[in-house]
Amino acid sequence: MVKFILRRFLYALITLWLIASVTFVLMKNLPGNPLGEGAEKIPKATRDMLLKQYGLDKPLWQQYLTFMNNIIHGDLGASFQFPAHKVTDIIKQAFPSSLELGLISIVIAIVVGLTLGIIAALNHNKAGDYTAMFIAIIGVSIPSFVLGPMLSYYVGVKWGILPAGLWKGPSYKVLPAIALSFGTIAILARLMRTSMLDVLNQDYIKTAKSKGLASFTVVVKHTIRNAILPVITIIGPIFVNVITGTLVVEQIFSVPGLGKHFVSSVSSNDYTMISGLTIFYSSILIVVIFITDVVYGLVDPRIRLGKGGK
Repeated sequence: MVKFILRRFLYALITLWLIASVTFVLMKNLPGNPLGEGAEKIPKATRDMLLKQYGLDKPLWQQYLTFMNNIIHGDLGASFQFPAHKVTDIIKQAFPSSLELGLISIVIAIVVGLTLGIIAALNHNKAGDYTAMFIAIIGVSIPSFVLGPMLSYYVGVKWGILPAGLWKGPSYKVLPAIALSFGTIAILARLMRTSMLDVLNQDYIKTAKSKGLASFTVVVKHTIRNAILPVITIIGPIFVNVITGTLVVEQIFSVPGLGKHFVSSVSSNDYTMISGLTIFYSSILIVVIFITDVVYGLVDPRIRLGKGGK
């Protein structure tokens, strides 16, 4: 198990290095000027001072080495848009809201999605199956930028059941979390249903039933435990995708998250913000995938005892 974890950790470090390197290259090839559209009107002395301040006056190879050294030490640089603030400070200030919204929505998605998938599989081609898959189809068909305004207007404004916006107390977080989780619910429900149906047709399940084991025991201890493995694999990337995909929902419900900084940095050629947020989000994805691999190895010993775990 130790070799398995160390190997996965090494893969994670290599992946992060590759992402950082590619980000650096792409960042340097963005059209425009990081000093703004009117950079050519800035006095040469001021422009040279700004380039020196951000290290852009050095050769590319020196900029790359400085860039990687800063990452190792946790320094993502100062934002071009907000010179008085470091990218890490902006992340510390805005990311907790995005993270909280993502966590709430993924918990809702896991509970509801897995429940619907299990109900659908255990009631294959019956009313429960059709109802669960109908909900899943709605989740896939209605994007968050459509569902968000609908929830905000009807549930928040017209019916007054929950607050329609802002980010204050627990009640303010329900609608944006539901809007963000609906698509994930559909994905998990369909995946769990397919996996459950596959496991239910396996010989060992039929053998367990023939031995007289209670249906509840067969479903919980044998069916769900094996069927949930593909779901565990996909939850990691879905979790990161939910966190990084909160921009529209944040805008609709006025959530003070990190999404707006990600978009504005691209439009303003804020090199440090672009690279910092890309590496930050990539690090989250890599860490989540690493944890998922380890959990997967614990749940299914065949993974860590296979070729990849030696």
